[in-house]
Amino acid sequence: MELSPTEAAFAHFLRTVGTAALTRFLRTVGTAAIELARDLENAPQDRGRHALDEAGLGSLQRQVAGAPGMDTEEGVSPRHIAEYLDRGDEPNIRTALAAMQKRGVAEMVPGIKPQRWRLAPQYRSTLAPVDHV
Repeated sequence: MELSPTEAAFAHFLRTVGTAALTRFLRTVGTAAIELARDLENAPQDRGRHALDEAGLGSLQRQVAGAPGMDTEEGVSPRHIAEYLDRGDEPNIRTALAAMQKRGVAEMVPGIKPQRWRLAPQYRSTLAPVDHV
């Protein structure tokens, strides 16, 4: 059976460098990956939510802020927010978004039709969505 060019290069590498060196390298990378994972797990998780807590949002505005997609660059449409919150009153969602925009908490994504909204950059984080009531 003939080796592919990649397999042949890897076999040559092992003969030249040796499996001990490769093993040490992989252990080092693995240890670094575990340390990084621990750091990420122990990082503060309330960066964005804390800021939202201090924004003085009403209950509907708080639910809108926690809707999936609000915490992303792409944003989300008012219709999808209304669907997520199981509300049939999309105009009230739009009113809440406009009020949030005036407070500097939300912004309309520029150049997108139909309109999409997202949290302002200082309120975005990697948090899970806030549960709606």
